[in-house]
Amino acid sequence: MTKIFDIRPVLDDVRAALDQNDLDGATSLIAAIHPADAAAILDELEFQELQDIFARLAPEQGADVLIELDSDSQLELTQSLTQTQFSDLIAQMEPDDAADVLFDLEPAQIEATLAALDPEESDDVRQLLSHAEESAGGLMNSHVVTLRDRLTAQQAIDLLRQLRPEEENVYYLFVVDAAERLVGVISLRSLVMAPANAPLASIMDTNVLTATVETDQEECARLLSRYDLLVLPIVDDERRIVGVINADDIIDVIEEEATEDMYRLANLSEDEDVEDTLFRSSRRRLFWLFVNLPTAILAAWVVSRFDGTVSRVTALVSFMPIIAGMGGNAGIQTLTLIVRSMALGEVAAGQGLRALRREMAIGAINGIAFGSAIAVLGMIWKGNPMLGLVAGSAMLLNLISAAVAGTVVPLTLKFFHIDPALASGVIVTTVTDVTGYACLLGMATLLISYLV
Repeated sequence: MTKIFDIRPVLDDVRAALDQNDLDGATSLIAAIHPADAAAILDELEFQELQDIFARLAPEQGADVLIELDSDSQLELTQSLTQTQFSDLIAQMEPDDAADVLFDLEPAQIEATLAALDPEESDDVRQLLSHAEESAGGLMNSHVVTLRDRLTAQQAIDLLRQLRPEEENVYYLFVVDAAERLVGVISLRSLVMAPANAPLASIMDTNVLTATVETDQEECARLLSRYDLLVLPIVDDERRIVGVINADDIIDVIEEEATEDMYRLANLSEDEDVEDTLFRSSRRRLFWLFVNLPTAILAAWVVSRFDGTVSRVTALVSFMPIIAGMGGNAGIQTLTLIVRSMALGEVAAGQGLRALRREMAIGAINGIAFGSAIAVLGMIWKGNPMLGLVAGSAMLLNLISAAVAGTVVPLTLKFFHIDPALASGVIVTTVTDVTGYACLLGMATLLISYLV
């Protein structure tokens, strides 16, 4: 089994070569490994070191490495290159890779780069850039091998030998009719094994799963994953094939989307990583911490409304963090499940009520279990059965409210076309804090005569 390459020994060797001002030696080490591993090592270096080594790579290898670089390093490097150098690198790339690199650049630089390419290649890249970056149109490769349905198997094989396609997805061949509309798909294996005079129309699979250029990349990922596809054809409104998305491109999408959702649930910038400077990481986190501050103040304000009760029954203070903390944890559990299910298409429009009932039932079961435990703790720890009953009841109500908030908040945000992963966490923890404090202190106020 092939293991993922450990970059650390090579990284140490590259740094040692750089310490001795041996740029040629460092470049040789980088040139000898896979472009993805080379990019991972270059991302660990200071930008000037990255720039010096990259300048010594052959154009074809430099293009492969540029594609794999971290987005920040990639953008900074492209801005440091001359227009001629950059255009030469883009000319070495497949259209979909070229479009990915160009997406984040200024329009003037994009136009200057496209003007330096061959007209056919420039048109392919320009077409990809016309689509949204996170759509199927922005992700697809426009180079597709298509065969007419009237061809025989032998004619198709002869045509492939003549064309000598370089496309990486040639193991799937798409069949079109006279109007260039997609009518079927045939694997290269099926084509080779078919009788020489068999028409493609008789051996192709007519049940072809497709996406349009406007389809979101997450939906494309779900199609490829659910139906175990290696290639997903992209069609226009008239079902003419305009490109394909490969499974390896979708792997990158899945990683990006999962990272984005994870970071957003934690209110972190998706661009942050452990290699960022302290100041940059602090700056990126400050905004969301300031957003959280008013919600914390709101919870504190709720507590302040019961100052009289707290001063008379100080034992309540011991239970406040327990009830609020358990509610917050339960809310995040529900929220994570719902956001993930929405991302995978498992909770669609109209299914929210069923999910809500399920989560409320789970919240009630967990609430009874932990509420009972807190009630017993209150009786044993504080020697007051009524205090235990109040704390246990507050725990039950807060875990149910956590289930409601964890389900309703992301579904509501989705309804208003707001990313549920972006703001749900702040709202859910606010609900559980406020509800937990209000239930505990409110019931204690009503039953104050039994607690003092």
